[in-house]
Amino acid sequence: MITLLSAEGDGGEYVRPPEQGRYVGVPIELWTEGWIIDLSATGLALLFILMELQGGHKMPRYVTTYRREAYGLSADTWTRARKELEHNGLLKVHRIPQGGDFDYQRLRNTYWIHVDRLKAPPTLT
Repeated sequence: MITLLSAEGDGGEYVRPPEQGRYVGVPIELWTEGWIIDLSATGLALLFILMELQGGHKMPRYVTTYRREAYGLSADTWTRARKELEHNGLLKVHRIPQGGDFDYQRLRNTYWIHVDRLKAPPTLT
């Protein structure tokens, strides 16, 4: 008989990964089309962050300050990576107002990763 144990190495019972939290699946084309070597490390990090955030949603999402800080990217790193992803056609950023009619309305960025773009090779620039 084989008994599966926790990947934590603590001898505990095995729990399927989807029950432990969110995992991000990426298309195989990230490797086969060469994106893995074309994008910078920060570009890849933001790509994974935004794919995790996008999750199964059908609409663009904004990143709360709390979530952004939890990822640990500086504002400069976030901006450079964002511009890289936009330049490669992987990311669309929109500005939407947040707040009610009688509240202070502020504009927030929403992010949408075009996952299908990964299925084509990066363009040379």
